Amino acid sequence: MQEEIIIVGGGLAGLGCAKRLHEAGKKFKLISENIGGRIKVSPDGKVNYGAYYITADCKNILPYMRKIERMKFREMYFHKNGKRYLLFSPRIIKHLPAYIKLLWDVTIFRKHFNKSRGLATEKSRQELIEADPFLKKYYHQKAGEYIRDRKLESLMEEYLSQILWGEYFIDSEEMPTFVFMQCLIPLIVPVYAFELDFKNIYKDFEEGLIKDSVTKVEKQNGKFTLNTKTGSIYTCDKLVLATPMNITNGLVPPQPIKNGIDVSFFHVHGQIKPAYNTTGYNFFPVSIQAALSKENDGTFLYFYTGENKIDKYFDNYEVITKGEWKPALFLLGDRYLNLNPEPNLFLANDHDVASTEDAFINGMYTAKLVLDNKLHP
Repeated sequence: MQEEIIIVGGGLAGLGCAKRLHEAGKKFKLISENIGGRIKVSPDGKVNYGAYYITADCKNILPYMRKIERMKFREMYFHKNGKRYLLFSPRIIKHLPAYIKLLWDVTIFRKHFNKSRGLATEKSRQELIEADPFLKKYYHQKAGEYIRDRKLESLMEEYLSQILWGEYFIDSEEMPTFVFMQCLIPLIVPVYAFELDFKNIYKDFEEGLIKDSVTKVEKQNGKFTLNTKTGSIYTCDKLVLATPMNITNGLVPPQPIKNGIDVSFFHVHGQIKPAYNTTGYNFFPVSIQAALSKENDGTFLYFYTGENKIDKYFDNYEVITKGEWKPALFLLGDRYLNLNPEPNLFLANDHDVASTEDAFINGMYTAKLVLDNKLHP
């Protein structure tokens, strides 16, 4: 089957690309085993496993989301040296000068970041970051250096390292400062649990969706040939790979990429041990490599890297879902991705981004590259 454009991958980047191509009047096929990609939800659709929250700054993706409730910082519990404490407790008083300093830095970052994000459907991420000295510095700097320069070590150890591990499953000192700052924007803007309405995104081009998985890509005489798991064969003039970069690099000549972060999770009914029986979220020192949350329906999520230690936290439990992402995110390092690495081949994915909004924007920008591209022989 010959097509002008084929998109492989139905995550947010693939859908962002598809939506913009459709709005421009382009015909295409989108091949994906599942819509949503690495965003996972519970069988009843009520609990998000992957993209856990959104902020009020997510302008492009908000029309396709339903806010469920505003997330509350007062429901964050921390564990250290066998003791449990709340975010808002007397022990935070000694950290207030550092906290105020950090909030100021995050506010300045957000101003620069949102200006860049507002242009990101028309210009490349690399171009926008490198053109802003403030963002450029943070993109190429490890957060550990920023933390030491601003004397935030105590605040990090007591609170923020735990929160950031629970968000992104990594020691925050190893992040680029750019990602570190983006992850802290929820400190200054409203944060919401949400339901994502994928149907509303693809309803206008649903006839172009193909439920399948691409296993092989070949290029001959300027055209791409795609083999799928079901045995179907497709050819196209322009190919968009909206798949995670570890998969993309197995289909086409590989590119250097950022290091990935693996994480596993359980969603369970059960009886949690008293030390962790809270109304919201349990965060632990980075060395523990775990985070717990209590959901609105009374179920629990347990995220971890390394060894599974679920029995440490529950007296008894029944597994609703068990899963993993290998990787969950590509955030480690300061390497940009070439979104048009060879003629007529385009990439749209969540490499190097830390939010659903930015994955969607990446897809929209890749669609611009496709639309602007004159077919190469």
